[in-house]
Amino acid sequence: MEINWKTNAENPFLFKQQAKWNGVRVHRARVLPGRMLEHAGAFHEININLGGHLTTEKISAGGKIVRTKGATGNLCITPAGQPIGAFWDKTLDNMGISFDPDFVVRTAIENRFNSSFEFAEIYKKEDSLVQHIGLALLAEAETDAPAGRLYVESLIQTLTLHLLKNYSTANLKQENAHGGLSGYKLRRVEEFISANLEADLSLAEIAAVADLSQYHFARAFRASTGHTPQQYLMRRRIERAKELLATNDLPIVEISLRTGFKNQSHFTTLFRKFTKHTPKTWRELKLA
Repeated sequence: MEINWKTNAENPFLFKQQAKWNGVRVHRARVLPGRMLEHAGAFHEININLGGHLTTEKISAGGKIVRTKGATGNLCITPAGQPIGAFWDKTLDNMGISFDPDFVVRTAIENRFNSSFEFAEIYKKEDSLVQHIGLALLAEAETDAPAGRLYVESLIQTLTLHLLKNYSTANLKQENAHGGLSGYKLRRVEEFISANLEADLSLAEIAAVADLSQYHFARAFRASTGHTPQQYLMRRRIERAKELLATNDLPIVEISLRTGFKNQSHFTTLFRKFTKHTPKTWRELKLA
């Protein structure tokens, strides 16, 4: 992708963020005026205009140039292989999310969607969920205390399935997973999580214990517990930390590691959020 800048500034980027996970890339940039030359990308591209006005250009089936001017908040979806160009005459704040087509197909198959589908070309449509998840992923990539794989994978899965359901021709196959989990499956999942609190668990690993697709597992688990898998995992980690603080003289930094937190600062922040006390204060109150 090549950009012709309408400025002599040494650096046309006023602000830049980017992050990458397996199959998904997210970037945000605030840039000076310019033109993105027409190109056909190998990835499915989602662009959200966060500030300013972006005009997209494409060639119609009849050979005509079709221009669409988008305002702040507008969403643009460009399927892989679809030629597109764009220009902006004033400073632009834009966020882009790129999906590897193979990753999207795998996610579709794993979650009982048909594997043969196409994304629609979308322009000028607002979608607050896509914007929120994109910004949350960027924030997670830059934080000093990341929430872990389960949080990131849950966000990416929610986003990918949202796009498949609302902006593609994919159809969801029926799966026998109405309502919540059976008592047996729920116990297995709870036991698995409790036995692996130190690990950076993924949504796929937990869903496999219940023998469900990630999509249906997440819905069934929430129906059974009232919490998302990420929320439940965090609550179990806090409960385990309480047990260790009350019955053990382990250093707090060791307890934070044994309960799956990245560092003591992250542990302290979340422990205070759940209990209104720091781990040190909570321990002192319990042992007083």
